[in-house]
Amino acid sequence: MRTRNLGFGYEFSLFVLFLLLFVKHVDANHGPGAGGGTITVPAITLKSGAFSLGLRTEFTEFEDISNSKLLNKAVEAGSFDAADRTFLHTMDIGYGVTDDFTIGLNIGWFESINFRSSDDGVSVTHANPDGITDLWLFGKYRFFRGPQGHCAFLAGVKFPTGVTDRKNTAGEKLEAVDQPGSGSYDFATGLAYSRWFTKDWTMDTSFQYILRTEGVRDFKIGDRMDWALATAYQIIPRNKYPNFAPVGEISIRYLFRDERNWMDEPNSGGTTVFLSPGVRVGITPRFGAGTSVSFPVLQNLFGEQQKTDFKTTVGVSYSF
Repeated sequence: MRTRNLGFGYEFSLFVLFLLLFVKHVDANHGPGAGGGTITVPAITLKSGAFSLGLRTEFTEFEDISNSKLLNKAVEAGSFDAADRTFLHTMDIGYGVTDDFTIGLNIGWFESINFRSSDDGVSVTHANPDGITDLWLFGKYRFFRGPQGHCAFLAGVKFPTGVTDRKNTAGEKLEAVDQPGSGSYDFATGLAYSRWFTKDWTMDTSFQYILRTEGVRDFKIGDRMDWALATAYQIIPRNKYPNFAPVGEISIRYLFRDERNWMDEPNSGGTTVFLSPGVRVGITPRFGAGTSVSFPVLQNLFGEQQKTDFKTTVGVSYSF
């Protein structure tokens, strides 16, 4: 009875913060082609025949790098690029094929503010790498449900629908990691687990691996692994509206090095750990909203890369 009563409300209210499977995020590499998804994916699936729609904006603020500092880093690293901040606006659509099998898609629009680069340590070029991102198709199959929780397989494939032709002021095309799209077909797989400790206290955890293929300009963005754990406590019960729940999450992201012509790029890849407090609100039985702020508590990046100061995410969702 608990599963039946909580299932649908749980889905819509966690959709903004948890159900965005393989949504692209921004880290040391600036374009969404480098993204994949770190927000915890729950094992909960949509009801058979149900649809869900999510709209989300993610704002990322990077460490401040002046032009003079950028030139110095380019001398040390051979080349260097930086951005002040980025915005990623995404739309997600999900459909419950059965009570245990959900499919969906994700696509977005990427904006980069004050993107600059230097290849010689002498001059700085600017670019406006804005545009449509690649399209992700995903599936989630729940293979176990019971008193000990829910378990699900995750899978996804990314199609190179995004923009890959953005150039700098020198007329040179940007690398795949800086473009809105990567130009590659990528594949993702993973596992998710969800459990209710009480009727108001929930926990979700997931692991995902993204396998990249070669994209534009003989460039391969590095593979990626993500582990995340999130917990939420329902201050106001889900069957009352509006309801309210604080959310806490820890996520670990490991990026393998990028490759050009099968050779590793030294200034790419690394490990980042985020702590992300947030809140979700169930406004009606079908409409929800949420926001979170992600703080990097560890950034062990390989070589010379721009670090992340923080990220803020705001979104709404509707189920029907």
